[in-house]
Amino acid sequence: MLAAVAMGGEAAAPVASPTRRVVAAVALVGLSGAWNGGNVGPVASQIGGEFDVSLAAVGLLSGTIFMGATVVGLLFAAQLGDRLGMLRGLRFATSLLVAGNLIFALSPGFGGLAVARAFPGVGFALINVLGGVYARQAGGVRLIGVFGAAIQLGIAGGLVVGSVLVDLGIDWRVGFLISALLGILTLAVLPRNETPGSELPKREPGFLRAALGHARVWRLALLFVSIYGVPLTLSAWLVEYLVQDGDVKTGIAGVLSFLLFGLAAAMRITGARLQQRGAGHLVLAGALGFAALGLVLLAVDPSIEFALIAVIAMGVGFAIPYATMMTEAQQLFPDAPSEPLALMTLAALVPPIFAIPLVGQALDDGNGGAAMLALAAFLVVATLLNLRRSGIPLTASVRAA
Repeated sequence: MLAAVAMGGEAAAPVASPTRRVVAAVALVGLSGAWNGGNVGPVASQIGGEFDVSLAAVGLLSGTIFMGATVVGLLFAAQLGDRLGMLRGLRFATSLLVAGNLIFALSPGFGGLAVARAFPGVGFALINVLGGVYARQAGGVRLIGVFGAAIQLGIAGGLVVGSVLVDLGIDWRVGFLISALLGILTLAVLPRNETPGSELPKREPGFLRAALGHARVWRLALLFVSIYGVPLTLSAWLVEYLVQDGDVKTGIAGVLSFLLFGLAAAMRITGARLQQRGAGHLVLAGALGFAALGLVLLAVDPSIEFALIAVIAMGVGFAIPYATMMTEAQQLFPDAPSEPLALMTLAALVPPIFAIPLVGQALDDGNGGAAMLALAAFLVVATLLNLRRSGIPLTASVRAA
């Protein structure tokens, strides 16, 4: 049972060291899923130009459709894990990534792009839930750190590869062929057979009803929005914002974006280690304030110098709270940790459905700085509300319900 390997709690049991293949599989599944959160942003202008649509319309592809499909996937992620098992579920999710990117790369019309983006959206949802629980089972807090780092590196990889392709004058469709190839590699590495303990435990009824009545669940949901939703919104538009408002070359903007998500990847592992060594919740969750500071700097001056300082601050702020956030979500209902994880991830991915096209419209209207300040204000609120720990089990209230 997953409850036997609950992380971060005083009674957590030791977890056996995972094999190299399991570590590689966890890393690749996170990388290939999150890659789709960064592969549209750098080529937004090229897609808009080819199909004669606005940046807001491209935002529908990178945000509304992708995130909407992700929300749909989250609704049945736990059920799919029950039916298929986690590894078969992860293979199914990765297959959706491959199919969607191939359709996107080959589609002759904008409507085909819209359909194609739904496939990786659902796949990314399944990966977030099943991959997160599988990582926790297979390697405890350290493998959770690896999984979280891989997600950040995936977004970074999609951003930098797309930006470099633009600077080299290579057709934007090539980037989506690369995205599909990454999914194929992941399928080859994923273990073929379920290992002991890699199945999801049976879910108990009443969790959602009980969870909605607790303020700490809503607080934690804001932390998920901050750690997942805000970076995904930035991944769609950071390159465009730096190019348009900061007069930064596309390739350099892509490198800065890679630095943001690459640093966040490394710092997620650091955050997991800090948690293992007993760092307090106040320190881990409060680090999110650095991300708010970075967004303010971007709004004030998006030049290369300020942007460099900003991405370092955001890389630290978005990453350090990740392990404690994931741990506390699963601690809410230790008998079936995929349930709160799915709920929190769902809450985190709804806002970008609306935020991404809105930020795109703000860039079209010359109000990119104001959009950065609005995101910063949200992070300040989320930071203040999450200075108290939320990972207290709801199990008793669920059973009472």
